[in-house]
Amino acid sequence: MDFQIVQAFFMLGFVAMAAGTFWFFMERNDLKPELRQIATYAAVITFIASIMYYVMKDVVKFPGGEITAADVDATLPLRYIDWLITTPLLLVSFALVVAMAGPLKKGMVVKLVVADLVMIVTGYLGEIGEPGSAGNYLFFIVSTLAWLYIVFVVFGVKVPGADAHIQRAVTAMKWFVIAGWAIYPIGTATQEFIELGGGDASLAIGIAAIIYVIADVLNKVGFGLVAVRAAKISSEA
Repeated sequence: MDFQIVQAFFMLGFVAMAAGTFWFFMERNDLKPELRQIATYAAVITFIASIMYYVMKDVVKFPGGEITAADVDATLPLRYIDWLITTPLLLVSFALVVAMAGPLKKGMVVKLVVADLVMIVTGYLGEIGEPGSAGNYLFFIVSTLAWLYIVFVVFGVKVPGADAHIQRAVTAMKWFVIAGWAIYPIGTATQEFIELGGGDASLAIGIAAIIYVIADVLNKVGFGLVAVRAAKISSEA
């Protein structure tokens, strides 16, 4: 596989996250003081991701360095460090938008964050294990169940009587959690099946890396855009 494409995607991830951080920071001043934390969370999420992608682009020797699949695979721990920090913050960001419509259900944020940490930790354990092993399947199932629990809790959130723009934002963010976050296990499963099927392992690793970058940009920058836009409309009302 030509890893120059993979290297370029890591750089794309860094640029997208850095641009998102700048935009969220600039938008913060246009919000009401009580809503500025929404933009702050969005900026912190993309800032953390931009740091991790800056490091990862160096790991894959962008630009122009000669690398192998092992170099791309070496970004895996960095990626999970990113997710371990940013995915709980994304769920908190979701809760902040919901809170614009009224008080949150007691314990909702704690439940979401705990399930999220289970999802990330077991997902990592499943990825570093032997492909096709019982442990890998077990960790993949536990991680998927944790994600499905998050989907269950998130889709159980109702905001009746909220302004239309808040209802639209909450609905969009729900779909980020179910459709956007589904990209990650799809990427993992794609790599696993290619390797188990006797396919090119380097191709599998490269494809998974590209899928993860696309998912990260959609789920971090896109999620933040929806949240900040809702806060901005509320500030202008």
